[in-house]
Amino acid sequence: MVFFPLLLQAQVVVVSEYYNDADNRNEFTELLVTGDNVDLRDYTFRDNNSGTTSWQNEVTFTNIAFWNNMRRGTIIIIWHRLYSSATPTVARTLELQKEDGYIEVSAQSSTYFSISGTIGATFGSSPSWSGNSLNVAAGGDILQIRDASNVNVHALGHSSTMGSSWTGIAGTNKLALNSTIVSGNSVVVCPGASLTDYTGGTQGNVKVDEVSGNTKGLPNSCTSSSTANALYWRSIRQPDYPAPTLNSISANSAYNEFTLTWSACTDPNPSDGTVGYMILRNNINSFINPTDGTTYATEAIIGTAKVIALISSSSTTTYVDPTSLACGDNFYYKVYAFRYTTDNGNGNSFNMSRGRAYNENGTNVEFINAPGPGSNLITSY
Repeated sequence: MVFFPLLLQAQVVVVSEYYNDADNRNEFTELLVTGDNVDLRDYTFRDNNSGTTSWQNEVTFTNIAFWNNMRRGTIIIIWHRLYSSATPTVARTLELQKEDGYIEVSAQSSTYFSISGTIGATFGSSPSWSGNSLNVAAGGDILQIRDASNVNVHALGHSSTMGSSWTGIAGTNKLALNSTIVSGNSVVVCPGASLTDYTGGTQGNVKVDEVSGNTKGLPNSCTSSSTANALYWRSIRQPDYPAPTLNSISANSAYNEFTLTWSACTDPNPSDGTVGYMILRNNINSFINPTDGTTYATEAIIGTAKVIALISSSSTTTYVDPTSLACGDNFYYKVYAFRYTTDNGNGNSFNMSRGRAYNENGTNVEFINAPGPGSNLITSY
């Protein structure tokens, strides 16, 4: 996989997609967290009118711990209504476990969003909930997220002619489609190969597109063969590991315990247990990178290597392998850093851009062999 270097940026979260439906109860916006350990408390989220000349009343991210320490690569689906057209009297089932890097919330949920005050969102009345706030207009709209100081973080919109609300958004952290859209389609950032693709400040169809249906919770794709956005998502979901090094292997006198030490990956919030390590062992120097989106169990085989340990803390950089090595044989080891757990809603191996993400820059390979005639105890590559 290609690794895209992260840029220093003001927008720590971006609008990646929004979906327009004939029934506004089925609409959603997809946000992508592009910074790490982000605090979204007191951010605001809003949309515009069809002429893109007047902002609708907003929702505010509540000041609760849930919105703090949001990890890079987290995908946030905001359903514009708590009820769908299919279940108008039964609230949606939301996904609220952050450890897999994917959540679904509703703008109407008072736990996660505040709608109090004179600018609080206007959702309308049950059962249609057809109020103006977060009700995507096919003729034109802007979905915008702002920080706690009401400064634009990112905006995505569409219209044949963007109005005064669009021009009033300062800076380049915004994109717009140069056309109206139809019901059942989404506005998406495309190709979305890097954070730069989410910016520009212009109205045009170079970095944004209208697609049939939606890709809720999955990378955007302008064409069926486009993987650019998927590669970007995967690159920011994995932990940073700038200098992965397996520092040493030492054996006890019986050669049935081997102590490994390695360099720590970068983790700005070790206390949440989101980042950890997977250790592979092989009898030959052959290692295949783990597959994003797949959580491996201990004893699992990747290529010809065995998973011998899963370390749940990024701060733990030592492991004792309790296994015996026969005289003259070799053990080879490699350590990979990972972020996130198995996808909560869809299970293991659902999609390479969801669930567990690995930094493919694993440590160097080191091996140890049991003493035999003319053998060395520890050698590294």
